[in-house]
Amino acid sequence: VAGGEDCLWYVDRNGSWHPGFDCEFFTFCCGTCHQRYCCRDPLRLLTERQQRHCLAFSPKTIAGIASAVVLFIAIVTTIVCCFMCSCCYLYQRRQHLRTPLQGPEIPLSSYTPAAPPAPFPMDPKAGPMPPQPGFTPMAMYPPPGPAAQYPMYPSGPPVYNPTAPPPYVPAQPSYPGA
Repeated sequence: VAGGEDCLWYVDRNGSWHPGFDCEFFTFCCGTCHQRYCCRDPLRLLTERQQRHCLAFSPKTIAGIASAVVLFIAIVTTIVCCFMCSCCYLYQRRQHLRTPLQGPEIPLSSYTPAAPPAPFPMDPKAGPMPPQPGFTPMAMYPPPGPAAQYPMYPSGPPVYNPTAPPPYVPAQPSYPGA
């Protein structure tokens, strides 16, 4: 039989919290889950394992776990039902994303497409090729017009600026004798 068994904290039947306490040498923690005291009778011994079991499986703990599980199931069920019910916003949103948008066509550029390349290389001495039946000749290059839609950015590396602050360099640890 172990001596000096400690009584862990507990909650009595009224819901009041009691801190843990140590029993003297050759005395044990005795009692029930809701009332603990020190005694010398090893038959009434309440081991620390039994005390932890009281805390883990108290009615309040079981009720808390059960309510958390029920709440989780309710949330999952609601979300699944909302994706299945045609009157729900999430269902309508999902159906809207599945169907392609039908809207006005927006041209990507104001240039007309260039003529396809000739099927074989042309001899420059032969002169221009006569137009093919059913084919309207088009200009090879786009006509001069307004500037490009998007701003042009300079290519190449950035220009050195002596007045700019230096780049961040993390401090190096200094070692004695280095």
